[in-house]
Formats: sequence, C-alpha cells, structure tokens
Amino acid sequence: MNRFKTIFCLTFLLCLSALAQKPIQLGGSWEYAIGESPKYNDYVMLPGEVKSDGKVWYRHGVYVPQDWYRQRITLYLERLYADATIFVNDQKVGHDSLRCAPHEYDVTELIIPGQRNTVVVCVAKSERNGIFGKMELRAGSRQLYLRELHIQPYPFDGRVHLDVTMGGDALRFDDYIVEVMAQRTDVDSAGIIRRYYNMTKRHSTFDMFLGNEVALWDEFHPHLYRLVIDFGDGFLETAIGMRELKTDSSQVMINQRPLYLRSVVMGNPGLETGSTLSDEQAWFDLLQKYKHWGFNHIRFEDYCPTEAAFAMADKLGLLVQPGGIKGEKQTKRVFNAYGHHPSLMMTEVEGIERIPAQKDFSIGYYKERIERNLKTADSRGFQLEDFAWPEKNEPAKEWTEFCAPIVPLAKFQKYEYSMTDSLEVPLEACSAFYGEIQAARVAYFICDDSMKVVQGGQLAVAQLPIGKNIPLGIVMIPLSELPAPGKYSLYVAIAGRFRNHWEFELTGDGSL
Repeated sequence: MNRFKTIFCLTFLLCLSALAQKPIQLGGSWEYAIGESPKYNDYVMLPGEVKSDGKVWYRHGVYVPQDWYRQRITLYLERLYADATIFVNDQKVGHDSLRCAPHEYDVTELIIPGQRNTVVVCVAKSERNGIFGKMELRAGSRQLYLRELHIQPYPFDGRVHLDVTMGGDALRFDDYIVEVMAQRTDVDSAGIIRRYYNMTKRHSTFDMFLGNEVALWDEFHPHLYRLVIDFGDGFLETAIGMRELKTDSSQVMINQRPLYLRSVVMGNPGLETGSTLSDEQAWFDLLQKYKHWGFNHIRFEDYCPTEAAFAMADKLGLLVQPGGIKGEKQTKRVFNAYGHHPSLMMTEVEGIERIPAQKDFSIGYYKERIERNLKTADSRGFQLEDFAWPEKNEPAKEWTEFCAPIVPLAKFQKYEYSMTDSLEVPLEACSAFYGEIQAARVAYFICDDSMKVVQGGQLAVAQLPIGKNIPLGIVMIPLSELPAPGKYSLYVAIAGRFRNHWEFELTGDGSL
C-alpha cells in the first residue's frame, strides 16, 4: 500500500509539473549602458555585473509564447544589491531597493504574448550593481494564485499550520478546495498524508495533522518533509522541517532542549559571480565544509543568502542567520521568501561570546578561547568573527576536538611539571547533544611526543546529560613514573567518539 501511495504521489507531481507553465529563463547576453540615460553599445553575461561608478542599464529581448495570453506573468529577479527600476516594453513597472529578498513584479498588462518583448533593469550606483541568481519570467493562473504562504510547524503537536493568502480574479473563493500533501523525503516507503480544505475567503488558515510522532529536524537529524499545496490550476511544492525554536528566559531552545551555538560569521561567501548564487551544489559544498568543521550556525553580515543556500542548509542541519535586514518591512519580506526553511534563524541569541580573528591563524588561540567559553556556565555559545582557514594544512581533525556537540574539557592548573609532581587534572564535559547519553565511558591516556601511549586508564562510567560543567572525574598520575625530560599529551575520550587533548611538559631535574 505504501508503495502504491508513493508511486501515485510521484505521478501526481509529474502531472502537475506538466500542467504548469515552464518559466522563461532570462540569463544570458544582455546589452548594457552606463550613465543617466542609456546608450547601449556593449554586452554582458547575466547573472553577473558591470563594474561602474554610475548607473548601469541592462536590456534584453525575450519572446513570450502566444499561449501565455491568458496567464498572470511575473518577472522574478533573485537578488540585486542596489536600487533597481524595471521597464517592460518602454513602460515603467516599478522600483525596489530591497537587498535581502527577491524582486518580483507583476508584468501581466505589459507583456505581449506571441511577440518579442523588451525588459530593462536600471541599477543605481553601488558597490554591486549587477543582477544575481535566478532571472525568470513566470506564468500562472489569473483566476487564482498564491500571494503569500506562511508555514509554522508545531512538532510536538504533530501538526503544521498553514497561513494562506490568495490573489486573482476569482469572484468566489469558496468555490475552491485546497489539497495539501506531505511525505518524508528520506524514507522511500513513507506514506503520503493527504488533506483537503475548503477555502472561505482570500485569507485562510489550515492545520494539517502529520501524526502523533513526527521526524524532528535538527543538526543531528535534518529530517525533511515534502509539502505540496494544490489549488485551482496552480500548485506549490516545497520542503519543510519539523522543528521548534523558542526562547526560554535568555536561553534559546531547539526542540525543547538548550541550543548552544558553535557559530562563525561569514562575509562574502565567494559564490556571487554569475549564476553560482543560485547553484545548489556550490552552496552545498561550501556549507558542508563548515558542518564538517563542527559549526552548527552561520551568521551572514549585511548579507542575505538566496533560496539555494537555505535549501542546502536544510539538508545539512545548519542554522543560517541572514544579515542586512532592517525594519519590519524587510523582515516580513525575508520571512515571506524563506520562512518555511527550518534552517532560517532570525532570533538574536544573548550570551554569545564574540571571538575576534587573529592576523596569523593559530589553532592554539582558538582552542584556548573556545574551551574557556565551554567552561563558562552562563555562556550560550561562541561566534568566530572574520574567521578564515589557513590556505594550506587545514586543521579539521584537531579543530573538531573542541568545536563539536560534545567536548571533553580539562582544568589544568599549569602545563609545566617536575618529576616530583603528580598530574592532577579535573575533567568535565560540555554537551550540546540531542539527548542524554547513558553509560558514557570516559577513558584517558598519556602519549609521549612520538604518540606512544605511556599511561592510561578509565574513569567511572558517566551519565552525560545536556549542559555545561558536567564532572567526569579526576586524572591522577605520579609523574615520577614517566621518562623525563619530555613532552607529553593527555587525551580524553567520551564514549569512544568525542575526544580532546592537551600538551604538557615534564622537566628532569625537579625544578621549573
């Protein structure tokens, strides 16, 4: 039965795709001119930009098929970083200055189906006066179209709340039925959940029940559901994640557990040339590196990534906090564009330590600062500012010892000892895992500088809850048993998976 449902759903989606009008791609060669008035004498490939100290005019001719004459036609420009004015067939369409969400214009009355039409985009003087990401003409029903959709998951109620605002020429919206389907994307045999709702007016709200137990989305298990909304002659298909993000006092909670951010600030992501801004594979490759390095949160400064970035962050379980958003109007536009993505995080987290960059990269500097943060009870996480990896010898393995969901920590009083000393180091852990670990074995061992194990043992089997300053026991070793002088490292491992190490030195004469 599940197999039949899956096949039916795929067939249904293919049929819907066949019925929908394919967008006309506008990327390619455009004429351009520079100045207050256009005198076109050169060409540029868009998406992209022309470097200029003044206004840049972009012009493109596009044939629109005759069968679009009954359709609502919109012009979609995914990202501009400057004020832009749009003209179609020499008629002004509108103006927009937003830099953190797509620009979309209704050009139905100006486009002439069955003919070649002219689109002009005038971009004001700025540092980035090009057009980036997707560039399309889109066709849909005039009678009924989706104007706004807000999706709010309530994972612990097993439901999704849909807030739908329709537009169109339809006189009676209650003549329409909205069909909503949901299915997990990571389970081939997952059944399809299908619900029908009567529309009563332009603005309607629906609650879709997914079941008593839903697959949660987080950094450890980025489960997604495919959601399809069918209405009239149109449909929308998107991915959603069942996650709850709330603030309890000053602590941000994800899925009812504390969220400790391992965050990095990203400036220019290096994906802004040509069409790479909307290239999902390019974003996936970039974001996967940060996931591999142990981060669970990326904050953009004065920059909002595109749809492709949020979609890939959804798959990886990364939280993304866009920047460059000012005021209620811009916030609303960002939520309208990207609010259904579980990776979107707009909440400002209190108690985050900002760790500035070093001129010359030193892993010891970051290790000391981050471990100190993890030992601080009232800290909600850390954020690395202006962070950049060294071009060579990426230290990912050592880095993830202290930038990880669970980190063993050692409270060394000093790092130089004599043979008459005893090594006495209290151990603790910081856990930002998705649940409590039962019977988490804690092992320790000491290696010399050739990585030969010279001492070792196991502390009491520990119960590891979520939180900070979790005691693991004390390592106590008489140092007279170790060859001196020498350089040594103390390694600590929790559950055989999460490990960390610290270097110390032993002198041979009993004096420091």
